[in-house]
Amino acid sequence: MGLRNYSLEIDQVLPSFAPRDAIGYHTLKMQELIQSLGIKSEIYADEIKEDLQGHAHLFAEFLRQSYRSNRYIIYQASTGSPIAGHLTSRREPILINYHNITPKEILGRWDIGVGIVVGAGIKQLSSLKEKLVGAISVSEYNKWCLRQEGITENSLVAAPFIPVAAHSGIADDGIGIRDRFVSSNWLFVGRIAPNKAQHDIIKAFSAYITGWQQDATLTLVGGISSQRYSDSLRNLAGELGISGRVHFTGPVDNMELEKHYRDATVFICLSDHEGFGFPIIEALRHSVPVVAFASSAIPETLGISGILVPSKDPIQVAAAVALVENDRQLREKLRAEARHTLERYSPEAANMQNLNALQKLIPELASRK
Repeated sequence: MGLRNYSLEIDQVLPSFAPRDAIGYHTLKMQELIQSLGIKSEIYADEIKEDLQGHAHLFAEFLRQSYRSNRYIIYQASTGSPIAGHLTSRREPILINYHNITPKEILGRWDIGVGIVVGAGIKQLSSLKEKLVGAISVSEYNKWCLRQEGITENSLVAAPFIPVAAHSGIADDGIGIRDRFVSSNWLFVGRIAPNKAQHDIIKAFSAYITGWQQDATLTLVGGISSQRYSDSLRNLAGELGISGRVHFTGPVDNMELEKHYRDATVFICLSDHEGFGFPIIEALRHSVPVVAFASSAIPETLGISGILVPSKDPIQVAAAVALVENDRQLREKLRAEARHTLERYSPEAANMQNLNALQKLIPELASRK
């Protein structure tokens, strides 16, 4: 892009920097974008996991650094963290890149400690607002949430960077569009956490087994964020008599995840709260039809590329799944719409939107192309 501004620095800070994590990936790609402009950019995190050790520094190192007049700080915000408190005492200009914080009312009833942390995170947004020179949200819904906390000045929206699997993408040869499904395989990808509402998926799946197909399977992919909630899901499946048809995979690597998408006949999302919904885009890329509950950012992310249900009534959800699985013409229509959605959230679109946002919020970049 031609810019060589070695005096300017744009560093990012976040609580946890982890592989196979949406926010970690977004942070890496944001760093690549900044560095492509010839600008120095480092990542600092309280926790650096696994093979990302060489890609970031501990936040403690950041704290030891004195004020730099040529540095901007981007805070990747998604939970409560002591980082926010430290940032209020910094003199550098601060931007927030907001991925949303789940309301404490959803998480707190399962884990009081987690509820306290996320509740603190919401309060921290308000305490930071006087320090912010601007905000970049990954969805219009997140921008609305920031507005509820009084963050309205220089508040922009830019699509998140979403990982693209090596073999994903809507094919032109009809792959993913089958005349009929021999066996239904429901899929959901996301942490085992109360806001993801896997319990509602299990209830709807039970209704589907009773009313439509007895040999269907449900695969729940994702690590455990709440052990108590995870135990309740297994108990629920047992009480409904469908334990043998509900599979909990735990965390999976990229190859395993790819296989789950390719084996799925429908992606089902009944989350009560999502700041964006990365797996929805992954499902669309694999030509998997999506049935989702119309909450939070989900309608914005999915658009008309899938079936949005206004209620989580088990029979209504099961009926929506049966409809999309048995109507080939409907699947073809959704698949065509998915192309437009994927263009909106392509790596190129994310790169351009985030660059434009940075140029609007950082004066030194305003005239650069």
